[in-house]
Amino acid sequence: MKKNHISILFSVLFFYVQAEAAAPCKFQEKVSGSGFKNALWGLSVRDAGSGLSLVSCNNSKNLVPASILKLFVTGAALDLLGPATRFRTRVYLDGSVTKGVLNGMVYIRGGGDPSFGSSLIKGAPVAEVEFEKWAQAVKAAGVTQINGSVVADDSLFEGPSLPGSWAWEDIGNYYAAQPTAVAVNDNLYKLYFKPGAKAGEAAEVLRTDPKIPGLRFTNLMKTGPEGSGDNAYIFNFPDQYSATLRGAIPKGQAEFAIKGSIPDPALFTAQEFTDYLDAHGVKVSGKALKLKDVKDYGAARFLAETDGAPLSDIVFVTNKRSFNLYAEMLLRHLALAKGKSGTADNGISVLREYMAGSGVDVSELKLADASGLSRLNMVQVDDFTVFLSGISKKRFFGSYLASLVYPSDPDATGHINKMGVNTKLEKFLKIKSGSLNGVRGYAGYLTTKTGKLLSFTSILNNYTAPAADIDRLHEQILLELIEKY
Repeated sequence: MKKNHISILFSVLFFYVQAEAAAPCKFQEKVSGSGFKNALWGLSVRDAGSGLSLVSCNNSKNLVPASILKLFVTGAALDLLGPATRFRTRVYLDGSVTKGVLNGMVYIRGGGDPSFGSSLIKGAPVAEVEFEKWAQAVKAAGVTQINGSVVADDSLFEGPSLPGSWAWEDIGNYYAAQPTAVAVNDNLYKLYFKPGAKAGEAAEVLRTDPKIPGLRFTNLMKTGPEGSGDNAYIFNFPDQYSATLRGAIPKGQAEFAIKGSIPDPALFTAQEFTDYLDAHGVKVSGKALKLKDVKDYGAARFLAETDGAPLSDIVFVTNKRSFNLYAEMLLRHLALAKGKSGTADNGISVLREYMAGSGVDVSELKLADASGLSRLNMVQVDDFTVFLSGISKKRFFGSYLASLVYPSDPDATGHINKMGVNTKLEKFLKIKSGSLNGVRGYAGYLTTKTGKLLSFTSILNNYTAPAADIDRLHEQILLELIEKY
């Protein structure tokens, strides 16, 4: 008889659990009007301290996340590598020196430092300052002439430089710059145009900054109406020097600049250092080269090294400015941290293992990159809130939280730093956003009026509503969460 009572009790509990799980999400009606009715949407909110699920709307749907995906790789990197980690670039001399002549090579051995020459990362090494140090080290070795070349050793990262699933119109632009072991200037250049006098007229190419040796353009760029913004694309592939320019830039300015990805950043760094040596008293006879094969430096002479910015500063910019290059470089460092070769596939494998160890159910997870630029990434909103709740208990949480955006954040760009301005969110919101055409993602932390820390994630796919409406919708949801919990 007791056994039957227990069976009945479990049946009743199961019914209520099922009924609760099947209950409609209280926020669903907000995402049902014009522009949303055919969209896929998921929302997950948790008490970060306990991990308890507070709100769950379509939490089992596989969705394209866009740039909020960076929250995974930055969290894993801070944990596995440590916030104080710095990536080093080293310079070696390999060959004999006779009467000031080096019969051999000078090698720049890349350590995968995203910060070298960066204009975005606080305290990043300035390329020209480091070139001066390296040149002085060359001279201190008794070298005034190099009968050989400056060689950039780019072998630390292996495998394809870019995912095959990235869109053709993205590749060649700065936000699709390839991750390289020898990186410089955020692996980007600026391309300056002279707009036409009228909309529809051709836009003239003026110059690049810096100058990229050998880079040629087929220019099909047009002039758009005044105030129409940057609608320009550079079509080019890694290691290729013939780019096609399409789209439009606005009229009304004497010059207008867009940003492209340097075709071969490692080779470009070797070229720049060659020019620096030539201009500062060390003549180099050979052309700059790039090395992809692993080199044994046992017989080489160490000359100098440059420490990059701390990882915490790299993560700060990766999330604040949603910088794809840094995320992809960190992905490869995850592989190296676990003793694997520095490929993207190995990095994804390590990241999946880390996420699984953090309590994330990775059975349905699909990762194609670390930055979210690929549309083949598939996640569930619960993946993020479980991960974020776990991160909130880590020793490095302060660095991680500081990398997220708050209302009116001067270090952030785009729409997201406007969310919550002049509302209660100004004091309580830390957020990362992501967007692709038809994709919006929001994830981060929210402090409620009772002081409770929530982790939240919302992902919307296949909508047609204006982007501003989507921001306002999420503002409303977050404000309700502050009051409710």
